[in-house]
Amino acid sequence: MRPRLLALCCLAFPLCASAQDSATPTLHSGTQIVVVDVTVADSHGQAITHLKPSDFVVLEDAAPQVVSHFEEHTAADQTKTPMMPPLGQNVYTNFTPVSENVSTNILLIDSLNTPVSSQSSNRQKLISFIKTMKPGTRLAVFDLSTRLMLLQGFTSDPELLLAAVHSDSAIQSSAGLPDSLGSAESLSDTVRIPSPQILGAMRQTEAVQSTEQDRLRVLTTLGAMNQLARYLSGVPGRKNLLWVSGSFPLNFLPHAGIRNSFATTESFQTEVRETMNLLSRSQVAIYPIDAGGVQNSPLADASAGRYALGSNRVAGDVDTFSSQSMDTQGTMQRLAESTGGNAALETNDLQGALTKAIEAGSNYYSLVYSPTNKKNDGKYRKINVRLVSGSYKLGYRDGYYAADADAKSATPHSAEKHDTVTPPDSMQLAMQRGAPTPTEIIFKALFAASSVTSRQPAEGNVAAKSKPPYRLITVAYAANPGDITMPSAPDGLRHVDLDFVALVYDRDGQLFTQQINRVDVFAKPQAVQDFLREGVRYQQQIAVPVKGEYYLRTGIHDLLGNKIGVIEVPVANIAITPQGQSAVQSPR
Repeated sequence: MRPRLLALCCLAFPLCASAQDSATPTLHSGTQIVVVDVTVADSHGQAITHLKPSDFVVLEDAAPQVVSHFEEHTAADQTKTPMMPPLGQNVYTNFTPVSENVSTNILLIDSLNTPVSSQSSNRQKLISFIKTMKPGTRLAVFDLSTRLMLLQGFTSDPELLLAAVHSDSAIQSSAGLPDSLGSAESLSDTVRIPSPQILGAMRQTEAVQSTEQDRLRVLTTLGAMNQLARYLSGVPGRKNLLWVSGSFPLNFLPHAGIRNSFATTESFQTEVRETMNLLSRSQVAIYPIDAGGVQNSPLADASAGRYALGSNRVAGDVDTFSSQSMDTQGTMQRLAESTGGNAALETNDLQGALTKAIEAGSNYYSLVYSPTNKKNDGKYRKINVRLVSGSYKLGYRDGYYAADADAKSATPHSAEKHDTVTPPDSMQLAMQRGAPTPTEIIFKALFAASSVTSRQPAEGNVAAKSKPPYRLITVAYAANPGDITMPSAPDGLRHVDLDFVALVYDRDGQLFTQQINRVDVFAKPQAVQDFLREGVRYQQQIAVPVKGEYYLRTGIHDLLGNKIGVIEVPVANIAITPQGQSAVQSPR
């Protein structure tokens, strides 16, 4: 049984004295380990299996590394999904039971960066893919538009997956994104401007607006990757992210081959660093698939008739098409190289590209080592893996940032340089209604609804939009202590700094009530032992309007390690506590 499932079981059942020593979670030291998942294929794309640790050579910044742990995973390793421990009435968890020995697949439909014309045709191809995919393939489906939405959690039921792909939210228009590469026609192209000075000023303004729209798309895309990595943190093994996208605003990834790896992405330095570290720790391999397929130059498009009106933008549009194509393909290639996936470019066979990506990501080797360079200096470390013999194609993430996994993230400095677009922080994204629920902190929560109504919210509630009468709901948390950052102070105490957050939304995502409580303490050794034995426990109360359809989203934010866990529950599913039952016990 893997550690996180074991921890959940510890929170689910009282521990007998003889079992406590072996079952209680432990605090880990700061020793850094690196996990590299490696795919090995021949020239025909067929997986090479049954390799041994001695067949691999691992280098970090050209220095040899000692592989301390080695595992082979194949598509034939299908095992039965573990059962969820019994939870009891009104008890919920963000733990997802998933088999350990197989890779996990996630389909991301990128509406934000894909023209509507491509989305319409691709949806039909996605439907065909789901109808013909290998039986038993587990898949989760997400959509990225103005924010990331979970359309369907992990399932192998084709009917549920088809319903998710058929969803209207799978097709969205994107502001500032042309129908095809190089085809954008601005106001300065369509209006006759007699003055060169005025024309130049208009084009300058349009360029600034386009740049800011691209910047917003980059931040939204990075935020979505951040959310996905946190959502997948509690899922064991390799995750294959099948990212169907038609365009990328720019190449926002760092380049390992130049001295300043952020020279071309300076304004996104903090966001890229945090996101790439999260993807690495969550073992996410990205398989970008070009949703635009094979595209023609603007001159070959029917819309090229506008050039007959005397436009002098022919050369400019052709150059723009070429540069955008190169940027899109370059970014996709870099995404794949950075995470250990593979990019599918200039193909109209979306169904085939998805099938190949799942097959490629289902056979891999996990290599674990402790780097010889122990400095956590934040620099990018280049990883190189090769075989002692044989001519095969290897896929693996080619580097990582040597940052302390338990260090609190710095304030994004990009917000200091740009006043127009400030990226939301990780907790804001995680607590949005309907967003993926992060699993960096595995916890359970007991929800108890009062049998009597109240004219006032609970103490400390912020209820700007809601109106009485209210029903007060008590939330009792029990979190896995192994997921909480507890650094030692010089006097031997352990520092714990947590936010417990409860938010009430209506079905349209409008926030009605919120309650935020911070626990910032230095725990004595006995308190730490209590944490390890019983879990990190806390209670808070929040008011929900009696009339209407509402959703209660609860979360824990580890402020020292910037780790997050979230649970969302429809209020209608919370049973009312019998009258007179005032005390609420935390889930065990």
